[in-house]
Amino acid sequence: MTNPAIANKPAANMALYLFSGTLFISAALMFAVQPMVGKMLLPLIGGTPAGWIVAMAFFQIMLLVGYFLAHALSMATPRRHGMLYILALLAGTFFLPLHLAGGLNEQLPISLEILRLLTLTVAVPFIALSATSSTIQRLFTETGHPSAHDPYFLYAASNLGSFAGLFAYPLVAEPKLGLLAQTHLWQGVFMALIVLATGCLLIARKQGAAKIQKAESASAPAVEDNSKVTHKQRLNWILLAFVPSSLLSGVTTHISTDIFSAPMIWVLPLGAYLLTFVIAFSRKPLVSFDTVNQLHPLVVPLVMGLLITNNLMMRLSWATMIFHVFAFSVVALLCHMLLAQSRPENSRKHLTEFYLMMSVGGALGGVLNAFIIPYTLDRLIEYPLLMTLSLFINPAFRKPMTRYGHILVCTSLTMVVGYYIFIKTIAPAVYSSAVGIITPQIIMVDIAMALMFIVMSANIRSAIVGCAAIMFLTEVILPKHLLLIERNFFGVITIFERPIQIEGKKYTARYMYHGTTTHGTQIMEKPYNKTPTTYFTEIGPLGNTFMLYQPKKVAVIGLGVGTINCYSTPDTEMTFVEIDQGVVDVAKSHFTFLDDCTGKTPPRIIVGDGRIEIEKLDEKFDMIIIDAFSSDTIPTHLLTTDALRSYLDKLNDNGMLVMNISNRYFNLAPILAKNAAEIGIYSRTRLHHFEDVEANAEVSRKYPFASSSFWVAMAKKRDTLMPLREMEWVELAADEKLRPWTDDYTNPMRMLMQLYPVKMRGAEEKQGE
Repeated sequence: MTNPAIANKPAANMALYLFSGTLFISAALMFAVQPMVGKMLLPLIGGTPAGWIVAMAFFQIMLLVGYFLAHALSMATPRRHGMLYILALLAGTFFLPLHLAGGLNEQLPISLEILRLLTLTVAVPFIALSATSSTIQRLFTETGHPSAHDPYFLYAASNLGSFAGLFAYPLVAEPKLGLLAQTHLWQGVFMALIVLATGCLLIARKQGAAKIQKAESASAPAVEDNSKVTHKQRLNWILLAFVPSSLLSGVTTHISTDIFSAPMIWVLPLGAYLLTFVIAFSRKPLVSFDTVNQLHPLVVPLVMGLLITNNLMMRLSWATMIFHVFAFSVVALLCHMLLAQSRPENSRKHLTEFYLMMSVGGALGGVLNAFIIPYTLDRLIEYPLLMTLSLFINPAFRKPMTRYGHILVCTSLTMVVGYYIFIKTIAPAVYSSAVGIITPQIIMVDIAMALMFIVMSANIRSAIVGCAAIMFLTEVILPKHLLLIERNFFGVITIFERPIQIEGKKYTARYMYHGTTTHGTQIMEKPYNKTPTTYFTEIGPLGNTFMLYQPKKVAVIGLGVGTINCYSTPDTEMTFVEIDQGVVDVAKSHFTFLDDCTGKTPPRIIVGDGRIEIEKLDEKFDMIIIDAFSSDTIPTHLLTTDALRSYLDKLNDNGMLVMNISNRYFNLAPILAKNAAEIGIYSRTRLHHFEDVEANAEVSRKYPFASSSFWVAMAKKRDTLMPLREMEWVELAADEKLRPWTDDYTNPMRMLMQLYPVKMRGAEEKQGE
C-alpha cells in the first residue's frame, strides 16, 4: 500500500517541486560556473576558442567523475548514499568563493596546464554538483511518489536548469556583477543547494521504510530486460552520448573560427545541446522521433554543402551559423532520443549506471576534440567527420538497401565528383573567392548542389557516400594556391597566395588568415615588398601616428605577419609580443617584413601574453601598439582600466598608446573612451575608410591592399594627441551610462554594433572639439 503521507496530492506535489527545484538549481550552478571560470582564465589564455574547448572537456571529465561517484555510492543504501552526497557538497564549500589557484606553468603544454589550474580551482565543488542528478533521482525513487518508478523525467528539469544557468550568465550576471560578486553569489546559491538536498534526503529517509506500490508506467522504455544491462547496451549508451558531445565541440569551433567569432558565441550550440536533452527526456516530447529521424539524413548533406561553399556564404554569417546550430540540434536530438528510448526500466538498480555511461561518452567526445584532434590534424575536420559518422547511428542504416538505393548511392557519388570538378575547373573564381553579387554561374552551381543534396538525402546510404566524398574532396585535396594550414591551441592559421596585377604588371600577394580574419597581407616582389598593407597602411591611422611622432622605441602586442615592422627607421627599436608561437614561425618562414624592414636592430620577439610580458619589461617606450586579435575579437583583459594603467607605466611622459579596434561586431571606442576618462588620460579615435583609397587610382596604386580600419590613441597629456587633429582624429566624450571595464568587470555584449554603431565622418566632425 502506498504511503499516505506522500500519496495525497499536496504532499506529492510538494515533494515533486522540492526534488525538481533541487535538480534545477544544481544544474544552473554547474552551467553558470563554466563561463564564469572561463572569464577568470581569459587573462591567461586570451580569447582563443580552444581555451573554451579545453575548459569544456575539463567539465565533461569532472561530470564523469561525479557520475562515477554517484554510481559508487549507489552500492550503499539510499539513506547512506544521500548522506555521503551531502558530505561531498560540504567538502566543496572549502573551495568557495572560487578563485584561480595561481598562474600558468610555462613548462607544461597549455592544455594540460589549464586542466591543472581548473582542477585546483573548481574540481571538488563541480564533482559534488555532478553527483546531484543521479543521487537526487535515486532518492526520488524512495519517496513513494506516483512517478517514483520512472524518475527520468526529472532529467528534463535538470537540463532546464542548465539552460537557465547558461543564459543567465551573459544576460544577467556578467552585465550586472563583477567577478568577485559573481563568485560570492554562486557561493550563496551553492549553500542553498545543500539545504534543499538535505530536505530531499529527509523526505526519502522518511518514506524509505514504507512499502511502495509500483505505478504503471505511462510510456514503457524500450529495454525489456530489467534485471541485467548488457555490454552492448553500455557501448550503445556511450556511443549515443559521444557523438553529440564531440559534435558540440566541433560545431562550436567551426562557428567561432570560420563563421562568426564573438565573445560567448559558444552559448548558442551549448544551449541547443541542453535543449535536446530536455526534449528527449520529457514525458511528451515537443518533436516526434519520426520527424527527427526523417530530418537527419536531410540536414547532414546540407551541412556538407555549406562547408564546401563556405567562402560563398560569408555574407550570410548569421543565417549560416543558425543553420549549423539547427543541424547540430537535429543530430543531438536524434542521439538523445535514442538514449531515452534505451534507458533501463529498473531505475533503482541501473539509473546511476545509465548516467555514468552517458558521462563516459560525453567525456570521450570532449577529450577527443580538446586533446587529440588539435595535435594530430591540421584542419577543422572533426565537425564534418562526426556529422557523416552520425548517419550510421540512424535506425534506417540497418535496413537492407534496395535496388533503388544502389542507384541513389551511385548517383550521389557521381554528382558530388562532378560538382567538385566543375568548381575546380570551370568556375575557379566561384571556388576560390567570396563573391558579393549573384551571377548566372553561382545560380547554376546552387541548382546543381540542390539537386545533389535532394538525391543524397533520399537514402541514408547515399547520404553517407555523398558526405564522405565531399569530405575527401574538400579536406584532402588542397587547392593549389594554399601554402600552409597549421592548427594549434590558438586556432587555425592559413597561408595562401594569389597572382595580382598592378598597372599591368604581375605580382604575388600572400595572405595569412587566423580563422576567418585577415592577419596580414604582403606583396612579395619589389617595390611593394616593404609596403604596409591592410589595417596598417601608411595613409591609415597607424601610418599617421608614425609619420607625426616618429617614435624611436616601440612595443607591439600582436605580431601578425610583422607588417608594423616596416615602420622601422635606422633609429627604431621594435619589440613584438605574440602569444602564439605558430604565428611567430609563420611570420618568419612565409613573410619577409621582419627581415626586409630591419631598423636600428633586428626586431625583438617575445612569446607570451601581451599584457603580462609588457609588465615584465624594465624599460619605457615612446609608443605601445595593441593589435592582439583572436580571430575577429580582442581579448577584453587587454582593454580594462587595470590594463591601461599597466601600459601607461611603460610609456614615456610624452608616449602614446595606440589600439587597433577594427572588427565586424563590436564598437569598442565608447568603452575605451570611458576607461581612459576613468583613469584621467586622454583619447582620440579615427575611422579610416577604404573607399577613400578605391576612389583615387593613384593612391590605390601607391598603397595596394589598404583596408578600412578603426583605431584609438591614448596619452597621459592632452597636448600629446593634438597633432592628430589634422589627420581626422576626433576626441570622443565618455558615455556616462557605461560602467568602466576592470579586471573584475567587463560587459562585451553591451558594445555590440547594434547598440553603438560606428559613426561616419560627418557625425565625427560635428562631434569634434
